[in-house]
Amino acid sequence: MKINEFKNKLSRCGFSVDESADGLLTIYLGKYPLLTFNQGSNMFSTVKLNLNTVPVIDIYGLFNLLEITKEYVDTPIKERFPEKKYVLSAMRCAEGPVPVKQYVDAMNISTNNVEFHFGFANEKANAMEFTQKELDDLSDFFPKDAIDAMKEPVGDENNGN
Repeated sequence: MKINEFKNKLSRCGFSVDESADGLLTIYLGKYPLLTFNQGSNMFSTVKLNLNTVPVIDIYGLFNLLEITKEYVDTPIKERFPEKKYVLSAMRCAEGPVPVKQYVDAMNISTNNVEFHFGFANEKANAMEFTQKELDDLSDFFPKDAIDAMKEPVGDENNGN
């Protein structure tokens, strides 16, 4: 389960989640903190139940909270925080005098050069997908500012990626 899906499930059950900068998640019912754990934890035993506030929640609510939390903690880390993917595009005058957006669908990399091959106008379906690390590696051959200007996020922005 992705982190956004986890937060949404908890929200539907009346809970809220506070995420600290150091990765600590605290789950609240109203103003009462119920659970605390590191969002990167992969062991349910690391989830800390605040026994001082347990009386504010009924047994059914506590069961739902623990069940959702266990499902999240049991999800592999890579599935919780999938790496964002990007495509590269450029406005080019390849099909006449009017610039059209074209996406990189192939590349040739030599020892000191990167050559991009572009697909048809506005054809995003066959575009190559890159992780941020792969784009950072490309900057050894191609200016980072140019890559940043060409990159676009892939997929639905509401899916928790």
